[in-house]
Parts: sequence; C-alpha cells; structure tokens
Amino acid sequence: MRAMAFFLPLLLALFFASHACAQFDALPTINVTGSGNVDTESDYVPNVVKCENGLASFEALKAQAVAARTFAYYKMNLQGFINDGTNDQVYSCAGSAGSIHQQAAQATEGEILWVRDNIGSQNDVLIASFYVAGAIPDANQPFDINAPGVIVGPGDPDSTNTERFVTYTYTNGLTGGLNQGSTLGFVGMTTNPNWPNRGASSQNGADFLSDNSVSYLDILKYYYGADIQLRTATTAGTGVNYGLKTLVNFDDYSGITDGTIAGNEGTFYREPTFSGSTSANVAGSTAERSSVEARSGGYSQLLDITYDEVAGGDFLVRHVSGTRYSDFGGSSNAASRIANLQFESIGSVGFWLKTDDPGLQVSIAIDDPTTGDRGLLKQVIADNQWRKYEWFLDESSDWEAWIGAGNGQIDGENVTIDSIQLLGSSDAQVYLDDIFWDPQAVFVPLVPGDFNGDGMVDGADLFDWQTGLGTTGSAEISDGDADEDGDVDGSDFLVWQRNLSTPALSGLESVPEPNTLFIALVGLGALAAKRQWAPRLSPSAH
Repeated sequence: MRAMAFFLPLLLALFFASHACAQFDALPTINVTGSGNVDTESDYVPNVVKCENGLASFEALKAQAVAARTFAYYKMNLQGFINDGTNDQVYSCAGSAGSIHQQAAQATEGEILWVRDNIGSQNDVLIASFYVAGAIPDANQPFDINAPGVIVGPGDPDSTNTERFVTYTYTNGLTGGLNQGSTLGFVGMTTNPNWPNRGASSQNGADFLSDNSVSYLDILKYYYGADIQLRTATTAGTGVNYGLKTLVNFDDYSGITDGTIAGNEGTFYREPTFSGSTSANVAGSTAERSSVEARSGGYSQLLDITYDEVAGGDFLVRHVSGTRYSDFGGSSNAASRIANLQFESIGSVGFWLKTDDPGLQVSIAIDDPTTGDRGLLKQVIADNQWRKYEWFLDESSDWEAWIGAGNGQIDGENVTIDSIQLLGSSDAQVYLDDIFWDPQAVFVPLVPGDFNGDGMVDGADLFDWQTGLGTTGSAEISDGDADEDGDVDGSDFLVWQRNLSTPALSGLESVPEPNTLFIALVGLGALAAKRQWAPRLSPSAH
C-alpha cells in the first residue's frame, strides 16, 4: 500500500512580500528534523516521492516530486527546516528511493509551484502544495481527458478519510480569489485570500490521472488550479546547477511503471492548425504520437503537413506549447507563460527532427516574457536522420524580434517555449522528439574550417574535409562543409586554407597544392556555386 500523506492544519501566514527573491532561490539542501541537511535533488525529493506515493505511475510520481519539493521550499522559507513525518511529509521510511523515484526527481529537477497574487500585494507567491492519500477512483469509470470532471464518486473507497481535504480546483473553475484552498490550511476570504493555500491534491487521484495519459503538469493544475504556475528555482549564486531537462519526449512509460499509462504529448498535444498564425494553406495538417520513429524511448510525434497546392505560397506552421488544464476565464492560455514550464534563460533550447522531405526551415519561438523573440531560421536537413536543432538563450546572434515588441535577444530572467515553427511550400512529414532545455550548454563561436570543433584549424580538419569531399545537399560542418551550403567542395577547402592555424603540418605532403586542387575540382564539375550562408546546425548523434 502507498504511504499516505496527511498534513495537520497549518496557519499559513502571508509572509512572502519580504521573501520575494529568497522563496524562489534554489536550495542545494533541505534541513530535515532528525537527519540534518540532506541533498535536495539526489536525496530528499526522491525519498519523499518513494515514501509518500512510491507505487504510482510515472506522471503521478513526477507530480509528487514537484509537490514535495515545493512544500519543502515553503517550509524552509517559513521556518528553516521541515519535519520528517505525516505532519509535514515523510522522508525516511523502510528502504531507499528506487531508480523510478530518482527519475521522477531528475525529470522535474528544480521545479516549484507558485501563483500570482492578483488582488492584494501583486506578489509572486510560493504555494504550500498540500496533498493527501484521498479516495481511490474507480479505474473502470469513463474518463474524458478534455473534460475530466470530479473523478471520485460517492462509492469510491476512502480508507484514510482524507478525500474531504481534496480540492478539484480546475474542474470547479476556481482561480484568483475564488480559490479558497483546502481546509488543511487557513482559508482566507475571496477579497483577501491566503494565497499559499491553493488546495490539496490526491495521491490516488493523481495515479488515476497518470494512468489515463494526463501529464504531470496537468495533474498539478487539476488539483491546485489553472492559474498555478510552474518554474525552475533560480540557481544564480546558490551553487546549484541543473542538468539537461527533456521538456517533452512523447513516450509511454510502460518500461518503468506498471504498464497501464498510454503515454502523452505533454505541452505539444494540440494540432499544428490550432494557432491562428498557422497558414490556411496547410489546413489538413495533423500532429500525432507515433511509434514508427523515435530518437529516444519508443515514441516521437509525427507532424504530417498537408500542403494546398491550389492555394500555393509558403506556409508557416506554428505548433504551440501549453498544458491542457491551463485555460480559465473563457480564454485559451496556450503558448503563454502560465501554460508552460518557466525556466532560466541560460544555456540552450532545442529539439530533434527527422525527415526526408526537402525545402523546410525550422525555428523555436520564446515567450520572453513580455516580448516575443524567435530563433533564427535553420535549414532542415532532409536525410532521414535524427538531427539536433539548438538555439543558445544568451547568444543574441541566435535570435530575431518576432512579436510583442521583441528585441531580438533573450533578456527575461525566466522564459518559456511559445512554439516550434516550420516553414516550407510542399507536403512534408517530420518527426519531432526530445524537446529540451540544456542549462549547461555553452555557445562556442565556430572558427571557419574547424570541422571537428576542437578550436583549431589543422590537419585533422583537412582529413574530415577529404572524407566528406563530394557530399552534396546534406553535408554538415563536421563533414567539411565550411560555408554551410550543404556541399563539401573546393570552396570549403579554401576556407580551411585561409584559417589554417599552423603553417607547417605533418602529414600534408600528399595534399595537392591549393591551385592544383582547385583546377582539378573545377574540371570535374565538383565545385558548386557558393550559396547563401545558412544558420549553424549542431551535428547529429549517431
């Protein structure tokens, strides 16, 4: 049986105005009564996940990890420690966290929940993310993921008598001051809410939702409200460093859970025609999970673009990102900050694509947060191989102004993904996988002719050029394509020659003189006309 969480009623003081920064700073350790300071991400969070709801399926475990981390942050900000037990949350229980609990903590590393006080002090407030065991929903009941309703019926077993504390905030349309929270904490008034108290989730209910393909982001919004927001804690000055975070991977989780979850598309579950920015000449296009191709795991998403040749013209597909349960007040919040994970504007963002349809360009749009900026368009390599497309958040040369008075650079402290955008003028099938944020990625300006990326232009790069010589249409920098026109030819050799770091290189005796080589290539018709410089593509991992 799962461990059951039960929080004693707490008086939640509105103390956050004086903790505006500290409440969101990343905590390397959590001070646990009886155990002292323990590592937050590798020790505390996975063990609480294991002790509190260890047998749940994976999306529920991820939701548990976020709730456990958020509540620990809340108590650390409030009093500097957290109790080990059901009066706060259970950290020590029989055995230690397993690999699945570690995975849930790692997948949500640094993620915490907050809400905007839109009535009183207008502060961003870290919430007290209450959770209890709750009643066990009937697994055989009909479930509509788009209209979930209250998932617990009067006959569902509630052995812990904790269902009375559970709130169905999303289903009941409670946002802002209308969300009075759970009776586990002090309940404020509509005009003066106790903002940290946004309700209580059910562990059994979260497991049911997870088994019905609801993502952890939507599980959290289902219980705490559509206006709840998710962000990574700020790492600057804390000594905390996050690893690469896969935002969406389209997989099912049968390999690491009970096998019942059908999988989900995370924040990219909408059709590519959802956005009004998508052109009318691709009206029949679709986006569906596919087991035909996968860069990792067992699934990707197939973007099937159906082009209207009669209408003609170039198309734009704006494939927007946003949680399912983020809409409120009669409006859609897709492609907004409130509907997406907010992460620090460091490192890089990107994704992997695979297609054999030529003539496509791709970009990623960022909510920055009051302006809109878009990554410079990259040519999509149509070689039916998985290719990584990456933009560096702190490199202004990777961005252009797009909408909302964008300024062509990423300058917000926290940003979200607005959309992935494809441009072209014909039918296309494109597989999308592993949308990521890599906070440790560092932009390294490429020296023309440095084909192996070691910072030197030397004989090793000449060897790469010789190996790739004659490749046309799909060559990358690593193949010897210095001018990034898709071809490896004499013009790339000349770039290498101009930037040669060391004049006297061993092993070059067999290389023809540049003029001789140039004439020979022209004679063979192998020297292609130099094309327009294309944006840099990251090499594929094979």
